Amino acid sequence: MDALAIALFLSIATNRIIEAVTAPVKQKFPALDLWWLIYVAWAVGGGLAYLSGVNLFGAYLPDPLAGRILTAVVTGGGSNLIADVFKTK
Repeated sequence: MDALAIALFLSIATNRIIEAVTAPVKQKFPALDLWWLIYVAWAVGGGLAYLSGVNLFGAYLPDPLAGRILTAVVTGGGSNLIADVFKTK
């Protein structure tokens, strides 16, 4: 499978994980400010991307570790982009 498709899939999985965890919290505490969730999404998405070994920057960066770290950042941040584009009501 293409690395970009894997990164997109991991971003969607991260988004679903964060939504599943935060939906009950939002329901129980509707006034709670969840500004910090972006960092949780980066950690979860980054961890998934790092553990999967996906490297979107393999053709551009000679150091595979740097490519995997950047891919982790993109994947974790991608879940926030998905949440912004497809807002739940």
